[in-house]
Amino acid sequence: MPELIEVEQYREALDVLCGGTVRSLDIADSAFARPRGVPLGVFDALVGQALTATSRHGKLLLAHFGTDGYVVGMRFGMTGRLLIDGTSPIEALEYASRRNDPAWDRAIIDIGGRVVAIRDQRRLGSIELDPDTRQLGVEASAITADALHRVCSRRTKAIKAVLLDQRLIAGLGNLLADETLWQAGIDPRRPAGALSEVEIDTLASTTVATVQTLSARGGSHTGDSFELRLDGARCVLCSGSMTHDTVGGRSTWWCATHQS
Repeated sequence: MPELIEVEQYREALDVLCGGTVRSLDIADSAFARPRGVPLGVFDALVGQALTATSRHGKLLLAHFGTDGYVVGMRFGMTGRLLIDGTSPIEALEYASRRNDPAWDRAIIDIGGRVVAIRDQRRLGSIELDPDTRQLGVEASAITADALHRVCSRRTKAIKAVLLDQRLIAGLGNLLADETLWQAGIDPRRPAGALSEVEIDTLASTTVATVQTLSARGGSHTGDSFELRLDGARCVLCSGSMTHDTVGGRSTWWCATHQS
């Protein structure tokens, strides 16, 4: 599942192509375009435009084109990978098929003779011209305690669900959320608004530190709690029992002892 760490790796790979001009763009699957029902012809405006910059907001990769300021937003859902000339910075995603089938290429862009493809088995990602980033919350990799206080204030939803709500905090997926809460010692089921000021401060700093650490390791699946996501596992921090349930509609693992 590509979370902000994986999408940042995609951004770095795409950034190498800056200066190249779009020769062609093919959206092989019309259902992949957003907003739904948009005429695919709107993407023709990109042909002849140079890739000038790349950026990222949460799990949304942004490619900037031409002097007119066209922006293409790329979302990768649960199984999407970015490939350039058939190679991706991520060989395989956790919980996704290990097959590498070109039939799953939903959008293909030729930039200066280099072929950029979004390969998405489950077709849960998308491509959009000039996406509205205002619909996304604060960037998780740089979230401050003050920002997290505002997000959590008076919310009755479980803190795990709040961390995963991209309208509130952009970039965290299931693995990063579980690892962050485990490191911070916070039960994922607790109402966000019930967290103390100290707990929110701890969670904000832990979120930033966790993203930095796992980015250096190479992926969202490299957390210290990742290998504990199985029945009968014992927490390596306190030897407590690892617990599994659904929180906020997502499969969740936590330590029944030190996460409170």
